[in-house]
Amino acid sequence: MVQVSTPTPELPSEFQHLLEWLGTGLERMEEIQDEKTREEVFALLEGIDVLHRQGLGRILDLIGSLGGQKAVERISQDPIVRTLLEMYDLPEADEQTQVERVLEDVYPYFQSHGGKLDLLGVENGRVRVRLSGSCEGCPGTATTLQRVVEEALREGFPGFKELVAEEPPPARKNIVQIGRRPLRRPRWVAAGRLEDLEPGTLQPWRLEDVPLLVTRLDGEVYACRDGCPPGSALTLQLGRVEGTTLVCPWHGCRYDLRTGRREDAEGKLSVLPVAVRDGEVKVALGTEEVGPE
Repeated sequence: MVQVSTPTPELPSEFQHLLEWLGTGLERMEEIQDEKTREEVFALLEGIDVLHRQGLGRILDLIGSLGGQKAVERISQDPIVRTLLEMYDLPEADEQTQVERVLEDVYPYFQSHGGKLDLLGVENGRVRVRLSGSCEGCPGTATTLQRVVEEALREGFPGFKELVAEEPPPARKNIVQIGRRPLRRPRWVAAGRLEDLEPGTLQPWRLEDVPLLVTRLDGEVYACRDGCPPGSALTLQLGRVEGTTLVCPWHGCRYDLRTGRREDAEGKLSVLPVAVRDGEVKVALGTEEVGPE
């Protein structure tokens, strides 16, 4: 749904007050107690949003076809027009920019697991990336990290069609150098058996005193740290699963079980890499130094 822009000094005062009033109104709608009424209100707003977004997008396309990109840029310089367009993320950024924005949320996750993600290019919905670092060469971790990227693109990049993960260039064989940073790899911990995971349900597991929630969706296994908000003592074990969404029993927060991202606000659960080998589910808890062969 459309997000109300933050008032800026360049806007006329009456429009600044209008934006503040609209923002307050949307917040009050979130507080509607009757769930059915709240859903109907937001469904109505969503319909209006779709109509306005499509209409404004076509108007911009028409202006661009008649006057070129400079004409679009010129009308976008008006503070009121620009504020309206920003509320609908218009004009739409090119594919490369859209993907870069999506991956901004993914990069920290890769770094926390000793991996690196490079965007190589985007063309007609086809996204090329390269995975490298300690995730390289480990099928379980590489598959999980690639899946995180794909889910993020499906959610945040409307034109997404295909993810192509290219192999990193062969590493150069160098003589061991004094003071060289040691290589690290995911530290896999046995968690349980695949047959014990009933599809579409939450399974609370505790590994090395780390509370986890494990679930099986569409044949894939996902694991995340327990707690809402993340890191708190309020467990999500009693939450309900709606498709791929976990609904918090305490606050009603909605999390995507595949990526950990919160669907209704900012924030996310910590998702951990999972590997299934010979029916045994393993979860990566941090990394470990790679010793000499």
